[in-house]
Amino acid sequence: MTTPSIPESKDDEHRFPVLLRAAWFSLNKSFRAQLRETGLTPVQFTILRWLSEHKKSSLSQTDLAKLTASNQNNIADLVDRLEALELIKRERDENDSRRKIISLTPRGETVYEDSRVLALELQMKAMSCLPKDQSSRLLDALVRVNENLRKGS
Repeated sequence: MTTPSIPESKDDEHRFPVLLRAAWFSLNKSFRAQLRETGLTPVQFTILRWLSEHKKSSLSQTDLAKLTASNQNNIADLVDRLEALELIKRERDENDSRRKIISLTPRGETVYEDSRVLALELQMKAMSCLPKDQSSRLLDALVRVNENLRKGS
């Protein structure tokens, strides 16, 4: 692995975090607008996505907090709201009565799949300014940056 060079100017030094943050806010704002018709927020969609992707395993609130890099209180509120909307259900873990397993309801699966279509459309729109090979490289680079930063924490 090569050692990164020191940025040549103050502008270069601050460019990466500023651009990444601006891209995130633009993406989140656009996603919020697209999700409006579903009644979900982006973070609620993320919870449904994790539950959909882990159907074969059992996820608890603690697991969701780790997967979303959020705290237990935020996840508890999200789970309460999603349960009130009848999108998820909580059941006691057969192996640990203190632990509750969270899963999608049939309605939650439908809402997630409808929302997923919107998320994929937004991703295609956001990446449409890049040739396919560059968009793949950008996603790969973001994965590596994230892994690199997780190693350091």
